[in-house]
Amino acid sequence: MQSLCSPSRPASLTKSTAPQLRTGDFWLGFAGVLSSACFFLALIAYNFVDIDLWHQMALIRDSLAAGHLLRADVYAYTPTIRPWIDHEWGAGAIAYFGSAWLGSRIIVVLKWALALGTFLLCLATCSSRKADVRLFAACAPLAIFLMHLGFFSAVRAQAYTFFFAALLAFVWEKLEKGSTRWLFAWLAVFSLWVNLHGGFVVGIGLTALYCVEKLLRREHCKPTLLLLAGMLVETWLTPYGSSYFAYLRRALSMSRPYSAEWGAVSGLGPLWAVCFVAALLLAGHAVVKVGIRNTLGLLPLAATAAEAALHRKLLPLFAVLWLSYTPAYLQRTGIGNWTLVLIQRRRAFVMSAWIIVACASGVSAIRQRPWQLTVPQPIYPVGPVRYLADQHWHGHLLVPFRLGAYVTWKLYPAVKVALDSRYEEVFPDDVVKTVFDFYGAVPGWRKPLTALPTDLVLVPLDTPVANRMGDTGWVRVYHDQQFDLFASPQGRLPEVDWSALSFSGTLP
Repeated sequence: MQSLCSPSRPASLTKSTAPQLRTGDFWLGFAGVLSSACFFLALIAYNFVDIDLWHQMALIRDSLAAGHLLRADVYAYTPTIRPWIDHEWGAGAIAYFGSAWLGSRIIVVLKWALALGTFLLCLATCSSRKADVRLFAACAPLAIFLMHLGFFSAVRAQAYTFFFAALLAFVWEKLEKGSTRWLFAWLAVFSLWVNLHGGFVVGIGLTALYCVEKLLRREHCKPTLLLLAGMLVETWLTPYGSSYFAYLRRALSMSRPYSAEWGAVSGLGPLWAVCFVAALLLAGHAVVKVGIRNTLGLLPLAATAAEAALHRKLLPLFAVLWLSYTPAYLQRTGIGNWTLVLIQRRRAFVMSAWIIVACASGVSAIRQRPWQLTVPQPIYPVGPVRYLADQHWHGHLLVPFRLGAYVTWKLYPAVKVALDSRYEEVFPDDVVKTVFDFYGAVPGWRKPLTALPTDLVLVPLDTPVANRMGDTGWVRVYHDQQFDLFASPQGRLPEVDWSALSFSGTLP
C-alpha cells in the first residue's frame, strides 16, 4: 500500500480505465438509480409509528401545558434521573406540530423525504467523485439492504442522523473542491441536527477523523478544521446548556444490555452478516488495488464499519458512507471496470432487468399501502389502553420497555408507567433491570409487584411471565389475543374478554 503522507496522486490512478459514459447510456444509468430507489421504497413501505415518537410528542404536549420544556420526568412512578435531557426533543416538536397542523400523514411524508433524501445525497457525493452512475446503481442494492432498517418505522429520530451524515459527506466533497460557501451552509443547518437527535456526535467524530486523514496526507485542511470547530461550538445550542454534556457522557458509555439493536450485526442473521461482509470485502479490495492515498474518506468509512460490526443500530450509517464512497473506489479497479464493461455489452438485458426490478418493487410497495400510517396491535397495546380509558382508570401500570411511551401518550396524566423507551435518558439501571427481569420471569421477578407501588400489570402473552402470573394472587381483569391485564388483589375493575376482537390505533 502507498503511504498516507504522499502529497501527490499518480495520474494512472486518478482516472478510470472503465468505458466512458455515452449520451445514450444516460437512460441506462437513470433506470438503475430509479430501480434502486424503488427497491428502497419497497423495503420500507409499511409505515407504523415508531415507539419513541409517542414520548417525543408527549414531551412537547406537556411542556406546552406547563409553559416550559420539562426537565424532570412526570410519566413514571419509578425512580428517575434528574435532570431529564431529551436528545430528541426537536424531533418530537416536528412530529407534534406537524401532525397537529397537517395531519398524521405528514409523518409518512417526513419518513419518505428523509429516506429518499439520504439516498440522493449518496448519489450526489458519489457523482461528485466522478463515479459512473451505472456502477453506483450496481452497488446501491447492497447498501440499501444494509441501510433500510434505519428508515423502517415512521419516523425514527435516528433517521435525521443518517440524512445529515449523508449531507455531511457531500459537504466534505464540496470543501475538497474549494467551495467554502458550503462550510457556512452546513453550520447553518448543523444546529438543527444538534436538537433533533443525539447522533450529531457521530458527525463531529467523523469530521474529526476526516481532518486526521487529511493531516496524515499532508493536504490542505483549514476549511475542514473550521467546519469541525464550528460544529463543536454549536453543541451548546440546545435548551439544556451544559447539562447536555453530562447526559452524553452517560449515553455514550452505557452498555445497554437490554437493547438488542445495540448488539453485534451478526445478531441480525446470516443474510445480514453475509451482506455486511460482502460490503467490507468490496471496499477492502478497492483500497488494496487503488491505494490508501487514493481513497479519501477511508478513515470515517472504516470507523463506521467498526461501529456497525459492534452495534447493528449503526449499520445504516456505514451503508450511507459506503454508498457515497465505494463506487468511486471500485471504478479504478478491475472489478469496477469489468462491471461497467458487462453493463455496456449487455445494455438491453441490464435495462430490462432494472425496469423489471423497478416495477416489481413498485407493486410490492403499493400493496403495502405506503400512504397509510398504522398503529397496530400487537406492536402496541391498543385494546388494553382502550379498556383502561373506558374505565376512566387512574393508577400505576407496569409495562414492558417498548410499550410505555404509547400508554403515556394515550393515558397520561391518569396513568403513570414503570418504564418506557427513554431508559438512557430517564431510568436508572436498577429500574431497567427490575422491569426486564420481571417480564423475563428470572429469579426475583416478583419484585415490581411488592417493592414498587404497582396497581396493574400489562402482560404480553408472548413473554415468559405470562405463564407465571396465575401464581401471584393478582387477578386477570382483561384478556385479548396478545395481552392480559392483571390487577392487584385490592384492585376493582370489571373482567372482560376481548379475544374475539382485533384492534388498530390512531395517531394522534
